[in-house]
Amino acid sequence: MIGIVAFLIFCGLFFILGYGNVFFAPPRGIHYMRQTDSLSFANQYYNNGFNFFIPQLYNLKNTDAKAACEFPITYYITALFYNFTGNNFWLLKLLHLCISFTGVYFIFKLAYHWIQDYIYALLITLFLFTSTVFNYYAFNYLPDTAALGFTFIGWYYIFKYFKEKQQKTLWISLLFFTIGSLIKVTYFINPMAIIVFSIFLLFGKSKAILERKQMLHIIKFGALSLFLVALWNVYVIYYNQSNESTSFNTSILPIWDLSSEGIIEVLLLMKDYWYVSYFAHASFHLLLVLFIIAIIFYKKMITPYFLLLLILFLGNTSYFLLFFKQFKDHDYYALGFLPLIVFFMILIFQVIKNKFTNKYLAITLKVFFAIIIVTGINYSSIKLKERHSVSYNTYSKAGNIIYKNMESINTLRIMTDSKVIIAPEPSQNGGLLFLNKKGWTIASYESIQQEKINELKDKGAKYLFLVKDDEYEFEFQNSKIIFQNSELTVYELSNL
Repeated sequence: MIGIVAFLIFCGLFFILGYGNVFFAPPRGIHYMRQTDSLSFANQYYNNGFNFFIPQLYNLKNTDAKAACEFPITYYITALFYNFTGNNFWLLKLLHLCISFTGVYFIFKLAYHWIQDYIYALLITLFLFTSTVFNYYAFNYLPDTAALGFTFIGWYYIFKYFKEKQQKTLWISLLFFTIGSLIKVTYFINPMAIIVFSIFLLFGKSKAILERKQMLHIIKFGALSLFLVALWNVYVIYYNQSNESTSFNTSILPIWDLSSEGIIEVLLLMKDYWYVSYFAHASFHLLLVLFIIAIIFYKKMITPYFLLLLILFLGNTSYFLLFFKQFKDHDYYALGFLPLIVFFMILIFQVIKNKFTNKYLAITLKVFFAIIIVTGINYSSIKLKERHSVSYNTYSKAGNIIYKNMESINTLRIMTDSKVIIAPEPSQNGGLLFLNKKGWTIASYESIQQEKINELKDKGAKYLFLVKDDEYEFEFQNSKIIFQNSELTVYELSNL
């Protein structure tokens, strides 16, 4: 029964958040470039034989377009589905949505088992949907919410292990934690917090939560999880270096590498630009109210689980400092804080339930919290619509033009393995993804020179896709125009 109700709620949210309106939409809007990178991995698995450990993009700035970043499990699964459905953009984001919503459902189960109150559990779950960042990336091509979903499932099973002491639940928990951390290494903060928590309990006086055997199992099998995550990241670095790949950043960007002006710039962008995307204003107010309640009833908060919350908080603080520069332009980095926020809400709602036992007061509090959360979801749906209304920007212009003209481009009968140049194209894989062809990109009009075209032609380029602009005119020696309209000109370069 609970499963059916949860399914109906998720279906309602699907339409409230406008996912149906963008179900078949190609990559666009914020972080278009990273979206097309993700789809490129999936497409190239499908195009090049499903070798899991040889991920590829389209851009030949890397050797044979080879590059690696996150653990490509969702890309690989999507490519396998292509065998039955054909190459459809929506498959990858639908897979990410299913994983995200499944993770949220397990948060509901965790909250209920902890608090023993369906309304409070539902409120905690729905709170996540007041975040435009979460809602935007839950149905998107980036894998961050998939990593988050797996992490949420891991949290459910680790607490189940705390109570039931069955080793299989520990294995299940670490499996999901490991997958989430392989996809996004920063999510290893979560199992690491549990490992550190177990070490503290092992050498401390309190043994009320875990038996010694449980602590040792968590530490031992947690070390195995750490080894697997570290092994993948070592492979990523080796693979990228071997293929001269510069497509992705695989190092930290800490706060201490920035000047004071740079730090202020990041903080101001977070405050003035990204703030309204992290959560609705009402949601921040709710968190503030909950924090005040936690201070007032701090004695009720001081349990062994508060130590785990504190360790997780310190882990998240370290994450923020180590990747501080990324918060300037990457709103999805804020998703990493959601497990901490959810865990805090579970602990404080348990205190509220136990402290405010008067029936009418309890109902009043639930209605108050529900109004805030419903208002937040409505606000987020409006902000989400604004994001989806941006069809293209500077980074996606070339890709969008190519996508609109694909029917005409297909009539040119360009060979599948022909290499192309797209100019100007600041996105490393956008236009190449829509063409489904490997090649090179030239970022700006100023960089489009005959010498550069000749250089890429010598490397194997057969066609040039030139996005038109009234301010610029180009003539290329010994080239042949095979397609032209008001937006795009296609040159054959074979006779250069």
